Amino acid sequence: MVGESSEIPDLLRIPRPLQEKFYAAALEEAQTLSKQIADFSSTVEEISRMIGGGVYVVKASDEWRDFKIGVVDGSDVPAVNDRIGLRYGLYSVAYKLFKGLDPVDDGEWFYGDRLSGKISMQRESFLKILDLLTTYYERYAARNILNQVDLVMVDGSFFGYRAGCSMVKEEELNWTDGLTNTAFKTVFDLISRINDLTVELVESGKAFGVIKRVSTMALDGYMCYLYGPQRGVTLSDRSVLGMLMKPGEVFDYENVFGQNLRFDVLTWYRKTYMDSSIKRKEPEVILRKAESRVFLQLVADLTPHRPGRGGWKSYENAPVVRAARSTKRVFVKTVEDIPPICVEFSSTMPDRLRELVLSYVYGTANPATGLPLALDLVDDLVSLPRGVCREFVNEIEAEMLRRGFSRESLLAVFSRYNPQKEEG
Repeated sequence: MVGESSEIPDLLRIPRPLQEKFYAAALEEAQTLSKQIADFSSTVEEISRMIGGGVYVVKASDEWRDFKIGVVDGSDVPAVNDRIGLRYGLYSVAYKLFKGLDPVDDGEWFYGDRLSGKISMQRESFLKILDLLTTYYERYAARNILNQVDLVMVDGSFFGYRAGCSMVKEEELNWTDGLTNTAFKTVFDLISRINDLTVELVESGKAFGVIKRVSTMALDGYMCYLYGPQRGVTLSDRSVLGMLMKPGEVFDYENVFGQNLRFDVLTWYRKTYMDSSIKRKEPEVILRKAESRVFLQLVADLTPHRPGRGGWKSYENAPVVRAARSTKRVFVKTVEDIPPICVEFSSTMPDRLRELVLSYVYGTANPATGLPLALDLVDDLVSLPRGVCREFVNEIEAEMLRRGFSRESLLAVFSRYNPQKEEG
């Protein structure tokens, strides 16, 4: 009987009125999705024609097998222990060197540490700062191996850390880097250092990023720009291209949009059009507004500019803003049943080297993920299990007991917080 009970679907364990409501909601959702698929299917040919000029076949080459390639990745996990009244986060970073696909002897490096913060700190702020620390060490590692390798592959977009920086950049940090003994008084001090390291990577012309999760909707924005918002596709570029591309094909935004229309600006086109405060809806007006929004967000997140104040245009030519506006993105379809992989380049990388990178990404794709095998390997090496941070917190408590603190004294301190509420 116990075995039979355990096989009952969870949906059937809840009260019948709720069952009926959720089943009805599932039918409604299926109907909505069916309409979206039908709408998209009716415009597939038009979209295919639109992007056709941007698709070409990877230029196969084995030259990358003789290249020394450095792969950098990082991981972080948060945990909250209200018994102690502190938030904890653990972060780890690693790089590994390869000659083509072959690991280089003694060619790896690992580093990890912890971030602690008071329970009074906003959870979103704590998580953002933890993410920034991880990014800092990723950029630090990538910069340190620049002169040892022909190419550096980083996990994610060069400026993927930008989002949300404006919300935390004025907060106190008072943190010292355990590797360089550099002191960072504020979060912006840390952001500024990440900016410098990232710009150095971009300007080297040797670095590229592989973006696992990308929600860019530039194709939707481009259709809205050409034909109006009623003709857009309201799907991410990765989703659209996943249905239209074949393995071994590359999609390049610039081949469709030209050099004057950027994917990040077009991604904002629909939102800008729908903004009720914008009265004039001419395409060029919307495009200029969208471009201003992209600039303003870059300035707010990555420069000393204080959000809500004027004068942001004085930062338009800041090195980090110029670098963020110079990157190029393409999609590579590597595996049949997996959406294409987004690859980001520096504009300073020579065309021949970009072609070699694309050949490398395609030629080394993991059949299970579509990502380069080397990146998956480093990701496996550096990833921290979710439970490790909770065990770290428990070890702190255990060490306090080993140092002679009585359980009564610990309980007296911990009882100020809700002992039931833990996150990790």
